[in-house]
Amino acid sequence: MVVATRRFEFSAAHRYWRDDWSAEENERVFGPYTSPYGHGHNYTLDVSITGELDERTGMVMNMTELKAIVNDVLEEFDHKHLNYDTPYFRDQVPTTENLVRVLWRLIAARLPTHVRLKHLRLYEQPDLWAEYDGVGETQFARLYTFAAAHRLHAPTLSDEENLATYGKCNNPNGHGHNYTLEVTVQGPIDPATGMLVDLEWLDRTVHSVIDRLHLRHLDREIPAFADRPSTAEHIIVYLWNELAPLLEGRLALLRLWETRKNIFSYAGPLVIPA
Repeated sequence: MVVATRRFEFSAAHRYWRDDWSAEENERVFGPYTSPYGHGHNYTLDVSITGELDERTGMVMNMTELKAIVNDVLEEFDHKHLNYDTPYFRDQVPTTENLVRVLWRLIAARLPTHVRLKHLRLYEQPDLWAEYDGVGETQFARLYTFAAAHRLHAPTLSDEENLATYGKCNNPNGHGHNYTLEVTVQGPIDPATGMLVDLEWLDRTVHSVIDRLHLRHLDREIPAFADRPSTAEHIIVYLWNELAPLLEGRLALLRLWETRKNIFSYAGPLVIPA
């Protein structure tokens, strides 16, 4: 079936806090998110729907109708404080993971019967978002960057073959990129914190791997690329193999931007530490 997506925006404030925890415990778990006044975001919500095409209109659903339904839902959240102005976070923390599931429930209930809500992606920031499809586990994604030099050169090929295969990327002095890595994790949401993973732990774990590559020449300074070409394909598999055990079986997908035009994705086998 065809999947149609429309983007929406709303602005809201929230605070991470549990009344049944001490101030010290809240601050240990949530850090600066515990400010008594809250903080805010310009949220972006991508709503994807699917269904049989209407033979008369050629559409899954008129986007004007979808816009009216979703905007009616978001009116309850736009320019509001999620903790105090909505009823949904009296007993749960208004994390991005919890918010996307609340929005799913509200939007899905308003759609006509011939249309099915396929997917929601809620951006809290441009480099941080949560996703939900209504049936599986929630996903949480974050972007990271690192800069590195490399030369595409395969030891098993002759110099002539390398030049013919890689062209200017075979320059003996190398070249470099600002790489962007999208890390998507999935799993159950902790009912106490409302989070799939602790963000500081995720950042620390990912940086423990990518910082080894940052400001390095991959072929000359990273042993994994001493005997294989440092293609983006090899880099993303290397990153998966390094990150999967550290992320305790929660790694779902990696996406690597070598340039704005060259993008690579990998969802290898889950590596769960013993």
